[in-house]
Amino acid sequence: MIINSFLKKKFFFKEKIKNSKRTFNYNIIWYLILKKNNKIGIGECNPLLDNNAFKNLNVYEKELLYLSKKINIIQKNESYYYHSYISYSSILFGLEQAILGLKNKYPILYDSKFTIGKSGISINSLIWLFSLSNINIENEVKKIEKEINKGFLFIKMKISPKLFTYQLIILKKIKKKYPYIKIRIDANGSFKNSKEAIYYINKLYDINIVYSVEQPIKIGNWKDLSNICKKSKLPIALDEELIGINNLKFKKRLLDIISPKYIILKPSVCGGFFGSKEWIIEAYKRKIKWCISSSLESKIGINAIAQWTFKMEEKYNKGVHGLNIGYFHNDFYSPLHIKKGYIWYNPLKIWKFKNLI
Repeated sequence: MIINSFLKKKFFFKEKIKNSKRTFNYNIIWYLILKKNNKIGIGECNPLLDNNAFKNLNVYEKELLYLSKKINIIQKNESYYYHSYISYSSILFGLEQAILGLKNKYPILYDSKFTIGKSGISINSLIWLFSLSNINIENEVKKIEKEINKGFLFIKMKISPKLFTYQLIILKKIKKKYPYIKIRIDANGSFKNSKEAIYYINKLYDINIVYSVEQPIKIGNWKDLSNICKKSKLPIALDEELIGINNLKFKKRLLDIISPKYIILKPSVCGGFFGSKEWIIEAYKRKIKWCISSSLESKIGINAIAQWTFKMEEKYNKGVHGLNIGYFHNDFYSPLHIKKGYIWYNPLKIWKFKNLI
């Protein structure tokens, strides 16, 4: 007999974080908890980067309640039995995590060299946008230097056309002092059109420090994105473009038309592990590289994503992923830690779930 429940928790960011679209002050996360035969599974349902969900949290919570009732009736420990009752990607993702926990020994979802502490996963650091009204170039340089001193060789940097002049100066300073560092640029769709995107991309190319540019223009403009990918001197990665495309036929079509060099997958908004794996398989066939990124999850969600990412890397190509932790004041104590540009799992440390179970 599967017994299920869900709990809601509000998380507060240690500092305000900002991209070209939004400023994040807090996050509200639901946890789906399954119990069966003295085993437990916990799944994180995080609607933060799903705009439709985050704007309608009451509806989101009602769907979780409805799913809980269906779990009580159906009593199956395979997620596909419940797909027809789920409309939000992050709820499907939470269900996948919880079921995997039941099948293994939670908080272990997959046994691997990662979960026994023998191997880490390469990750990038992340620099958020600074405010236009409070620009201090030297402070921003110091932020990046701090991450480099921690051992990060890849830095992901959010950019905006409004701040581009200042950001270019920062990148040039980093290039001069740390020529071995690679910068991933994330535009979050902030360039107006393909012409503007190519203009800024060429300026970034001239610095010779930028590794790739993510989502240069707004989603839905496949023809323009394809044009950018063909003309760009730098590799183009797709991020938001993948969100909401759950049909395998459309996934193949998107990759064939746009032909990016990279895809950035967030399981929370890309159809969970199932949907993300579909993207990986199709990208792999086309020699398109992939990496996994978080949706600002708590450590419970990052734990699941990291374990799954390690398993995917065993079969497909390796990459540098966006699996950072430590955003929240009130996050869970866990065996996850970051050292010299890698995320690790220390099996000697014990989780503290703070009244979650």
